[in-house]
Amino acid sequence: MGEYATYYRRHSDMDYYTYGNNVRVTHPKEWDENNKKQLSHVARRNRERHSHMNPLWVLFLSAAMIATGFVLILYLRLQSDITSRVKNIAVLEAEYNSLKAENDDTESRIKGNIDLEQIKNKAMTELGMQYANQDQIVGYSSVDADYVRQYKDIN
Repeated sequence: MGEYATYYRRHSDMDYYTYGNNVRVTHPKEWDENNKKQLSHVARRNRERHSHMNPLWVLFLSAAMIATGFVLILYLRLQSDITSRVKNIAVLEAEYNSLKAENDDTESRIKGNIDLEQIKNKAMTELGMQYANQDQIVGYSSVDADYVRQYKDIN
């Protein structure tokens, strides 16, 4: 056989395996009539087994396809619902921003039209108001610095 070992090993009546790194001569598998009949009988049996579909299997596959279609339809509806809600949110945000801008413009116009000096003069001359004297100011310490409620007169 030379330097390289090539040998054939028979695992069963139908298989030949060639081991080695150099195959110089291959031997075709020898078939006899028994192998041909056996192979065709096995092939015929497999074909017959796979050609007839079990009605329960067909029913299962149909139910699986219907369920998959139902889930797909629900998914598409949810996705379109989410898309429409996102669009609605965008419209509401745009409306909110325009109302906020309009409100800020109105507030700045109102603050711009107020003349504090004119209000002070009117309060002092027409209404007789005066600034508080030092003896009229009463200090008060509070835990909450936001506001103070007066329940009694302060003396």
